[in-house]
Amino acid sequence: MTLDALLAGLIFDQTGDVDRAHGEIPLQNSQGVWHASAAFAEKIDTNKKGFVANLHAKHDLDLNLIAKGKDGLKPHRSLGLTRRREFGAVFNSYKLFSAPELTWYAQGDADAIGRLLKGVEFIGKRRASGFGQVGRLSIEPADLDGLVGHFGEPLRPVPQELFNGDRSSVKADAAWRPAYWHPLNRAICFVPEAL
Repeated sequence: MTLDALLAGLIFDQTGDVDRAHGEIPLQNSQGVWHASAAFAEKIDTNKKGFVANLHAKHDLDLNLIAKGKDGLKPHRSLGLTRRREFGAVFNSYKLFSAPELTWYAQGDADAIGRLLKGVEFIGKRRASGFGQVGRLSIEPADLDGLVGHFGEPLRPVPQELFNGDRSSVKADAAWRPAYWHPLNRAICFVPEAL
């Protein structure tokens, strides 16, 4: 979870405008990359939590946006023709971890970020179900830019052609900018080892 993703979600919650949510994030941006790290946590407990979700789409699903199966042609089997037609229940299993603290590194407008974060009580994928409760928020000065750590390691997914750190770092196919769900925003990126 990158700080720009969290802030974009908060802007969307307030405005209902996707373009504003992706364009008005109060962070520095270089060539499309937001200067905002992924969340760093000292995890004290990790497990999985299952949820059943029902899909009630009011429009046709764009099959180009649905993950393809191993053959690369047909939609992934978990979203077969019957499920797409009936918009049935889908079982999802999420990673769940407990941490006393999450830390992000970023460059941007601290006052605007503080205003967006004020009153945030839950963060993460399942916040509406009571997960990701926030006990306290603070903004403190730091000397990292949100992209590269003290040893040249990536602090967030950064496309390999835009990365200015240790090029021996881990690379992966990853989303690197909002909208994180959209396949066009994926690339081979240098990523934090935890990802």
